[in-house]
Amino acid sequence: MKIKKIEIDIVERNLEFVGDNVFQSSGVTGGIVHQGILRIFAENGFEGNCIIGAHRGDNLSKINSVKNFANIILSDSVFSSNNIWHTLIKRPKFSINRFTNDDFSAFSSIDVAIWDLKGKILNLPVYSLLGGKRKKIKAYGTYQPRHTDPDGYVKESNEIKNLNLQAYKIHPGPMETKKTISMVEKVRKNLGREFILMIDPNNSYDVKKSLDVGEALDENNFFWFEDPISWNDLIGIEKIFSKIKTPLAMSDQIDFNYKELQKYVYHPYPQILRGTSRKLGITGLMKACTIAESKNKLCEIGTGGNIFFNMANIHVTSSINNCIFYEYWMPTSSADFATIEKINLDIKGNVFASEKPGLGISLDENWIKDNIVDKIKIF
Repeated sequence: MKIKKIEIDIVERNLEFVGDNVFQSSGVTGGIVHQGILRIFAENGFEGNCIIGAHRGDNLSKINSVKNFANIILSDSVFSSNNIWHTLIKRPKFSINRFTNDDFSAFSSIDVAIWDLKGKILNLPVYSLLGGKRKKIKAYGTYQPRHTDPDGYVKESNEIKNLNLQAYKIHPGPMETKKTISMVEKVRKNLGREFILMIDPNNSYDVKKSLDVGEALDENNFFWFEDPISWNDLIGIEKIFSKIKTPLAMSDQIDFNYKELQKYVYHPYPQILRGTSRKLGITGLMKACTIAESKNKLCEIGTGGNIFFNMANIHVTSSINNCIFYEYWMPTSSADFATIEKINLDIKGNVFASEKPGLGISLDENWIKDNIVDKIKIF
């Protein structure tokens, strides 16, 4: 069964800036955002979907990048996503045939939509196609950096706890070292020793600050220390690894993709690898998790930035044995839009994959009609 056509509905949203730290740190959500509702049609009329673009920045270049792949996927089999992925991953990065980070992101949307399409055709949820089963996945709550003082994060930790979540990842933003250490201590005291804590400064530290903060993480029993410095500073990563006990988790940086991940498997550091369907699609994410598993490493899956990527992450996590958590990014309104179904927590702070065919998400055509600003058709 072949892929017949591609359509993209470009929608516009105006997202609220949240917190008092929004103009001082990386990874900010807010303002006007354009995203694409991707529709991939098989010749029998079935439709697979995904959203192009995440919950921050503008995504028009990613939307336009989909056109670059049309000649590869149109008229190809719906069931040849692995061959399509291998064809693309062999293309050199930043070469004369330029394959950019936006291209990776655009193709990730295509790959997820094709998996959704396969599941709908076969009347099976994606996790079944991947060889998995429906299981509960523990979620950790997190926000973008939105406070400038330790007490703000103590209040935020109460919000997390009140949702019945059992884990909290802190995005501290650019707080100075002493304030960050104080925040770590206050949050741990507020939540107790059993609550699972992680921290992610978004690659904004140098080695010295990483070691100073890392010592506080050790003393306060943090589960992981995510992206303290740039992923490609292997000398710095090795030094941090040798000095602190808290496991390092890397990397959510936009330029850390499948080929870059392979550079880590020959080292004991980082102890935890990061991946997401937002950068790798479902096909690539499954491969990344397998690589990590072969080296006895976790591959913790980060936020997708929209509900289709997030649900894809849940289906992958349901199909592997080396990812513990789901990243529950808040406010959820930043990612949950244009669909009828939402991703909800149960009373114990867990999430589950949908049992419906494909990803199990239905487009809200009325919402799309009210928010569409343009349409692209590719035949």
